[in-house]
Amino acid sequence: MKRLFILLLGLLGSSEILLADEPESQHYEGRWVILPYAGYTPETSLMFGGMAMHQFKPGGAGEETRSSNLIFAATYSLNRQFMLEMTPNVIFHDETLILDGRHEYSFFPENYWGVGADVSDEAEADIEYRQFVFNQAVLFRVVPELHFGPVIRWSRLTDISFPGDSNQFAGPDATEISEGSTLYGAGFSIRHDRRNSLITPTENYYLEFTGMLYPDFIGNTHPHSSWLVDARHYSDLSGDRSSVLGFHFRSLFMTGEPPFQEYALIGGREIMRGYYEGRFRDNNSMQIQAEYRRHIYWRFGATLFAAAGEVWNRFDEISLINPKISAGAGLRFNLNPEDTTHLRVDYGVGRHGSGLYITIGEAF
Repeated sequence: MKRLFILLLGLLGSSEILLADEPESQHYEGRWVILPYAGYTPETSLMFGGMAMHQFKPGGAGEETRSSNLIFAATYSLNRQFMLEMTPNVIFHDETLILDGRHEYSFFPENYWGVGADVSDEAEADIEYRQFVFNQAVLFRVVPELHFGPVIRWSRLTDISFPGDSNQFAGPDATEISEGSTLYGAGFSIRHDRRNSLITPTENYYLEFTGMLYPDFIGNTHPHSSWLVDARHYSDLSGDRSSVLGFHFRSLFMTGEPPFQEYALIGGREIMRGYYEGRFRDNNSMQIQAEYRRHIYWRFGATLFAAAGEVWNRFDEISLINPKISAGAGLRFNLNPEDTTHLRVDYGVGRHGSGLYITIGEAF
């Protein structure tokens, strides 16, 4: 299990790293948050990089429009692991149009246990690959707080190898996996979003249904479809946003034969914290989590969270009798008092390991 420790530099001197722009609307002043960081894990050796986040509102947007954000991040380790990432989330005036994307390049060796709900710890193998991802949604307002629109996705997985002992590999055929994959996908997303913030929500709810098709006739190496259901609810227990209880449900269903990196996964920094992302994977997954968030003092806060989840191949095989579970706690530091944006430090523990997560924004 990867255990990530990142030392973020210059946090207490935030006035030096928060760069204010000229006001971009009558009610909102844009701001840059710039964070250099360094870290270490047994798998990566020394790791370092930088993150820049721009919070803003497009020209003409006022109080009726939630703030947009644009995040750039770059990470490099002495083990030659490298990732570039850009995540734009732009909300136009009166929320008539939303651009939501995630674009990345990565060369990031990781651990792999194969496919299924019962793969053992001994099945762990080393795998490394290069991946390019372009994912973009263009969502139009149907009625207030309800958006619908097309989604396009391109993914290329290449240079796959198993540098460790091949006898450890207990997943699908290693030769087939090593051939890589190319995916061209198109679909739609419908979202009912009443959250008061995209990065640090404290009240109301979010509902999403997204369907994607990767048909054979346009050159996909692994034709399949995916169907995502994502539901979140937030309760402001104190009335002043200092005490919040959140719930999150996520389920991903797939048909066809997706490549190994596209399966429904358990774990990671957003849900089932404490499980290595991809420790368990299969055609279908279901996960639920709850989190209590509490402001403590000045810019600091704390959280407690717990989650449960499972993966399965076919619906006649599903069993929720003995799900995977995890729990943990975290600290928060508000980087932008003008528009609350938390630096998040979480430590989660599951039945199959544990993990430390340091990132920007809440898990959900």
